Amino acid sequence: MARASARRKGFFARWWDSQKDRQFQIIVYSTILSTAAFVWGFLFLFMLGGATDPTHEEYLIPFSWVLLAFGGLVAFYVVPEFMHYMGHRAIIEDILSLDSRPEVLRRRKEAEDAADILGKSYQSRLMGLYSEFEIKGGKRYKVPVPSSRNETIPSDKSLAGRMSHWWGTEESRISTWLPGLRTLEQQSSNRTIIVLSASSLFFLIWNTFFGMAKGGSGSRDHTLDLSAYIGGADQIHHLAPHYDSVSLLLIAFIGSVLWSTMPESDLDEEE
Repeated sequence: MARASARRKGFFARWWDSQKDRQFQIIVYSTILSTAAFVWGFLFLFMLGGATDPTHEEYLIPFSWVLLAFGGLVAFYVVPEFMHYMGHRAIIEDILSLDSRPEVLRRRKEAEDAADILGKSYQSRLMGLYSEFEIKGGKRYKVPVPSSRNETIPSDKSLAGRMSHWWGTEESRISTWLPGLRTLEQQSSNRTIIVLSASSLFFLIWNTFFGMAKGGSGSRDHTLDLSAYIGGADQIHHLAPHYDSVSLLLIAFIGSVLWSTMPESDLDEEE
């Protein structure tokens, strides 16, 4: 019966089962991308008037409708899964913050159930907690044991594994360069810097190469010249792509800030 059941599984179900250690990351990325696609389509079509702009009929309007429909459909399925995974993540993060050995033992099953779902990264951190309190972990998880419960060891060297390690690190490059700022050692602070710097970098690069300001035709194909804007010049819009010194300096600076949020361990490997 078990073999018959396995044979009845479709291609996607078999693939999903094979990604057990990456399911949490896949759900997170799918939620971010699908939500972003849906928000872009909604904002462009209904808030920015893109649906009635004849200059975008050729490709932007159909593209935005596709993003709206596809992003909404995917988000409809993955957002509940995302909330399910985040619930388990909240449980294990709460247990990893405990300082009482009896309490850890009492909630051991909760922690291991959550670690089973969230994959090797959290399994490794749980083993680090067990090691700290001298709790026998058994042979349930064959993962590297970190030196502390808060250290995240990347489960693989793939792009998804490195991105997950980056998103979850508490030992960023900037936190080691500025040890006096304890706030930088917090995961939430590093994530805030990542989101703000990545968003700013995206808008600066888009403005430089594709333009964000409306030109005479009504389409957003003109670059806002920040150097001219700061200097009080009369003409501050130029047909994209257009390069100005302030934008280039900001791109270099914000790009450096984003790079500094990466894990210090990645820097050691590069060296």
